[in-house]
Amino acid sequence: MKKIQVSRLQGFTLIELMVGMVLSLILIAATITVYFSSQRTNTVNEGLVSTQNDAQLALSFLKEDIAKAGWANNTSVAYTLPSPLTSDFANNDGGTGSDTLKIRYESCDNSDAINGCINVQVDSVDCIGQAVAGGNIITNTYTVDANNQLTCNGQPLISNVESFQVLYGQISNTGLNYVTANNISDHSRIQSIRFGILVRSENDTAEKAQSRTINLLDKTINVNDKKLRLKYETTVVLLNKPIPFDSGI
Repeated sequence: MKKIQVSRLQGFTLIELMVGMVLSLILIAATITVYFSSQRTNTVNEGLVSTQNDAQLALSFLKEDIAKAGWANNTSVAYTLPSPLTSDFANNDGGTGSDTLKIRYESCDNSDAINGCINVQVDSVDCIGQAVAGGNIITNTYTVDANNQLTCNGQPLISNVESFQVLYGQISNTGLNYVTANNISDHSRIQSIRFGILVRSENDTAEKAQSRTINLLDKTINVNDKKLRLKYETTVVLLNKPIPFDSGI
């Protein structure tokens, strides 16, 4: 008579099951942490790229336009207007807020080949593409509106502009000094324009609000939120405004 052998199968003990569950929970928690960390990194990167692109667009546009300030459609050696600024320049200082920048230059009419007026389709329109008859003055006004948009002649250029500041390089017998619009003593002596833009991300990029102090040219700006901010400052020489002979330099 054969004996039937019954094998005894051993399962996991309660302790082993609990250890396995704990290890699984740790692995799940680590995966979730990595996932949310990657999400935050992506959010920061997206905010950074978007903010940089906006700022670079504004910088390029402004620098190209400011460089034209003071240009005149004539055959003189200087090719300049009496001033690259409008007569109400003193009102362009924004105090504790953003400044306004108004520049002017003559519209091209291609009447004189020596004056460097090459493309009438470009040099005879203002910053929003509005045609200006040759020989008339183009005036472009840059300011930040109530929606934090940097605008030119009322048309938005970029959004999320925290601050726009402008200083003017005024030549004198003591050298080149950068002053605010309301401290310009002689607007015919403006040789360069220095401007700064502070832009912020559309969405929050940090986990917690961060208190920071940002210096943009002559202004101090205090912020306390979760947004990313980038500041840009640059100087544009007004090539169409020669140094006055009586400057002492």
